[in-house]
Formats: sequence, C-alpha cells, structure tokens
Amino acid sequence: MPDPSSPVDAARLAPAASLLAIARVADAPVNPDLSIALPAGEAARIARHVKADDRAARTAAWSLARTLLGAALGLPPADVPVVRGANGRPGLGIASDLDFNLTHSGSWVAVGLARGGTIGVDVEKARGLDLWTRLAPDFMHDDDRARWSALPEGDRAAAALRQWCGKEAVLKATGEGLAGDARGVRLPEGGGLVVRAGRAFLAGSGALPAAAYAFAVEVEAPMLFLSAGAGWERM
Repeated sequence: MPDPSSPVDAARLAPAASLLAIARVADAPVNPDLSIALPAGEAARIARHVKADDRAARTAAWSLARTLLGAALGLPPADVPVVRGANGRPGLGIASDLDFNLTHSGSWVAVGLARGGTIGVDVEKARGLDLWTRLAPDFMHDDDRARWSALPEGDRAAAALRQWCGKEAVLKATGEGLAGDARGVRLPEGGGLVVRAGRAFLAGSGALPAAAYAFAVEVEAPMLFLSAGAGWERM
C-alpha cells in the first residue's frame, strides 16, 4: 500500500492504528452541509462563541472530524452519526471500535482518530508567561512546577504550554476532561507512557507556529499530518 499523502487517505485505519490531523482553520475543509448532523446542542455551543473566529474554528474542527470519520467508516461525512456522552465527550452514535477527538484554539484545529482504543488530542495557542505563572499551581504537580520554575525565563512559557496541552490530551482520552485532576497527570520528559485510571496511554506533543499540540492514545502512535497553507504534509 502506498504511503498515504493526506489524513483522508490514511483514515481507514488498521487495527491498533491512529492518526492526528492538524490544520490552520483557513486550510481545514469546511462543508456547511455537515452542520445538519452535529451532536445535540453543538450548533448552540458554536453560536455561543462571541468571536466569529472562534465560531469558525469550532465549525472547521467538526467539519474536519466528519470528513475523516466518513473516510474511516465508508460513509458520506454528513451521514456519520456523532453524539456527546453524559460527560460531554464526543463519540460515534453507532457500535464501532473507532474513537475520535477534536480540538481548536486560535487559528488551529486538530482531529485524532484511533482504532481499538481511545484518543485525546489538544491544540493550544501560545500565551504569555504571566498567565502560566498564575495557572501553574492549578495544573502542575509540585515537583513538575519546581523543575519548571528552574528553567530559564525565556523557556518557561513554551514549556508550560506543552505541559497544559499534554495533560488535557490525557484527560480527554480518559473521558475526565477539564474536570479531571490535571496535577495528578505526570508526563514523561519527551513523551512516553502515561498510566491513568488503570489504563496506559502513549503521550506526545510538539510545537506549532504560535501554538502547541499534544495527543494521548491507547494504541500505536498516530500518523501525523499538518496543513498550514500548502496542503497536507506528513510530519
């Protein structure tokens, strides 16, 4: 089989495989017809965003998710049944071993698919060090915060962004979401296995222009695809 050149080509995943597609909002496929089958309340959630850019990003994330899920399931994207569980986590409305997750922040969206296990993904735009200094006690374990505080000041904002992203990806994979105890999620340096709620997840993260991404998946590491103005590229 030839090496897939886009996440749509790769979406028909083999058992225990996964993928992560990251795109600028302007490059994500947006099909207005896909809004007819959003999960209950999703259109209202989109409408509640005050900024038009945030509404566009959330719409783009769902459109990309439906495009990839349709390719994975062999269905027209608008026919993919998606729901939200009691904890708010998105999922498929049919029996399947396929899991997905989606996220957006700033000018970026990301969608992860996994077959045979769950996946959590996060993308976050860069923020200033003052904000991370205020938030650090809420999401960093004391040991991690001590190491973070010892970093050169110029490195701390990016390091905090990667930690935040990685912890959120794990909590999204377990289904805990932002209500989970982020301080209790210990991320290995450079990525690796994270055990949470009795389950093992492969965690990883990386940098984007003025942003960061992260994933946590119960199966093999994802094939990574990026679209940032020049079509899809393998990462």
